[in-house]
Amino acid sequence: MKRSWRVTYVSIIVFVVAILWALTIQGLLPEELRQTYLVYFNIVRAITAIMLGILAIELVASLITVRLKHLGRGVYLIRNVVVVMGYVAVGLIVLAIFEVTGVSAVAGATVSGLVIGLGLQPVLANLFAGLIILGTGFLKPGANVKISGGLPLSPLAFPAYKMFSRDEYMPTLRGIVVEVGLMHTKILSESGELVKIPNNIAFTNSVVMEEQEEPKTVRVRYEFPVQYDPDIVLSKIREEFDRNNVGDYRVYLEEQSDKNYYIVLVVATAPPNTKVREFRSELLKHMIKVHRTLIQNEISAAAGI
Repeated sequence: MKRSWRVTYVSIIVFVVAILWALTIQGLLPEELRQTYLVYFNIVRAITAIMLGILAIELVASLITVRLKHLGRGVYLIRNVVVVMGYVAVGLIVLAIFEVTGVSAVAGATVSGLVIGLGLQPVLANLFAGLIILGTGFLKPGANVKISGGLPLSPLAFPAYKMFSRDEYMPTLRGIVVEVGLMHTKILSESGELVKIPNNIAFTNSVVMEEQEEPKTVRVRYEFPVQYDPDIVLSKIREEFDRNNVGDYRVYLEEQSDKNYYIVLVVATAPPNTKVREFRSELLKHMIKVHRTLIQNEISAAAGI
């Protein structure tokens, strides 16, 4: 279906361009009308350059996506850079068709550029931020990032009591970069939502790059009732961790939370290429299993009595 749509799209463009150029042939139009048409033929050339240029850019972008798909999400970074360069080249070709030099373009765009720039300030801010992100490559598809600074998901009005309204406010976004575009950056959050962030926000806010290759220290605290012997609890935790091949870890009695509970602290090093939150979840799961085992042993001992 998608392939047939592309064939139809290409056919329409080629048909329109062929008609525009065929009208210059003598006999198809009255001579006076043809001469008038030739006077404004630069417009036809510009339209042809734009249509064929867009077609060529889309074909090259599709070819890059197919041929370099082994790069994973990184292919979208290469694709977007090629698209930007292609549109810049098309713009220069159109200016050359109308014989617009650099000096005249700058002189003519001084006032109009000021007016348009003020009106399109948010759009231009996202565009230039996207060009910088694509050029520097500090945000790449597949990278785990955490963006702080506050992301309003709907218009949020102050004063502060509006924070209790239905307007959602995301103080921190954590997820995986899916695609970096000209206007937006797509991030797949940990909750499974695909969030499109304006490039200006991604460029100006603090971005924490969560590299998975470096080991990270994880701390997990868990409460046990005081009726359980601490030596037995610590021994059971070590047995559970060793049985499940938990790597570098240390187990401590940290403090007594109240008269009925004491806190066991586990300090472990997450293996490379492992997410911290997932590793913390695994540690907590093993400690809960130890607690359940102690409860079952207590019930069995009571039943035996």
